[in-house]
Amino acid sequence: MRECPQRADTTEGRPHRLAVLSNGDSRGNRGGRWARLPLAGLGGPSLLTRSTDELPAALDSILEARPDALAVNGGDGTLQTLLAECARRGVLSELPPIAVLPGGTANMCAHDLSGARNLRRGLRAYAALRELPRADWPVVKRPILAIETGDGPTAGTFVGLGAVVRGVEFWHDALRRRARGGDLGVALAVLRSFWGLVHRRPPFDRPTPVGLAFDGAAPERTEVSALMLTTLDHLPLGMRPYWGDHRGPLVSTWMDARPGRPLQYVPPLLWGRVRGRPGSAGYHSLRATSAVLDVDGTWLLDGELQHAPGPLAISAGGPLAFLELGRRRA
Repeated sequence: MRECPQRADTTEGRPHRLAVLSNGDSRGNRGGRWARLPLAGLGGPSLLTRSTDELPAALDSILEARPDALAVNGGDGTLQTLLAECARRGVLSELPPIAVLPGGTANMCAHDLSGARNLRRGLRAYAALRELPRADWPVVKRPILAIETGDGPTAGTFVGLGAVVRGVEFWHDALRRRARGGDLGVALAVLRSFWGLVHRRPPFDRPTPVGLAFDGAAPERTEVSALMLTTLDHLPLGMRPYWGDHRGPLVSTWMDARPGRPLQYVPPLLWGRVRGRPGSAGYHSLRATSAVLDVDGTWLLDGELQHAPGPLAISAGGPLAFLELGRRRA
């Protein structure tokens, strides 16, 4: 882990001390691109990690420095690794307001939690907070996923099974080496998964056995072709595949192993537009306060493939304070 020097504040308590945690191996920072970012003059530590093994030491430095805010410059996996380490230590509540910068591949969390679409513009908006009164900071409280696995606690914002996992595996196998990232990479992975489901082509049509339970109900064994559970409002490409009348911070949507008429149902449902009776065709969505996914095999957490054994006991963690860099509070 490398720490970049910062200018010391000249006035105690003002301006604010803004920290940055950069993942040097994320898509937006590779090849030394992080070094060309305007990171000087933020008043707080600027930490660079090159592997997840360096994250614990970086977190030690952040907690010791006690900055007024923290920008996470990396991908969805960088934020998830930070949240997981905090969950393991039980220090999530000690984190300052977080700005999620789009320095990764899909940047799902940066887009939804901080409204940041461009790394440099997001960093400039973050730097502007240094002179802004704290009461005017664009802070929003958002829940995250607190997850208990067979290997212990972790945390994140998005869990996926079935075709969601296959789509990420397809990206790793066929798109990553061609540098297909961002919305284009996500679109290609979604289209390939959807094509495989419609035409029942392996591995995309392979059902995933899972036990599902929501809000303390008895688990139900079933097979799904795809499942997602999240606390995010919007997914990449503006997708918002949520419907149903239940309440709760967790949103889960899943398709049966052989859902009916996917060409009719799936495209509108990906953006939350309900036509007909999707439940009778094998498409389900609900909100809950807790969930248990009894899964044996690979699952997805914020774009990263996971192998921790189930069952996964999921509840709403936080809420945590995030900085919406795309707006200022009136």
